[in-house]
Amino acid sequence: MTTHCYYYYYSYHLLFIVLFTTSLLSFSSNAKGGETHLVGGDQGWTQFPNYALWATGKTFQVGDTLVFNYAQELHNVLQVNETAYEQCLRDPNLGVLQSGNDSVILQEAGQIWYICGLGDHCENGQKLTIWVLP
Repeated sequence: MTTHCYYYYYSYHLLFIVLFTTSLLSFSSNAKGGETHLVGGDQGWTQFPNYALWATGKTFQVGDTLVFNYAQELHNVLQVNETAYEQCLRDPNLGVLQSGNDSVILQEAGQIWYICGLGDHCENGQKLTIWVLP
């Protein structure tokens, strides 16, 4: 009978430790703010970059922030769909970011696409696509 009591005692103790640890891990992951990603690194948002290479190895998650730094008079940022990304189509009805220091908080999981809508910048590679994880 004593062994039986110890079994229950240690089972509940172990269950408490597991639940406490799980709660603690959940709290710490929620307390952590999203990552900030400076698009293009030190070069920023400009023509002739390799944004696919820049994005390689990075993890983008809901809550992260993309920061687009660029010369305001030379570039802008448009979030587009896949077709517009592939064909460099500009839609004047889209919201255009043009401050030269634009921050975008990633709000939902999935693939997203950005292009520069000025001149032939998109055709010259000033476009970015990333996958955002939940």
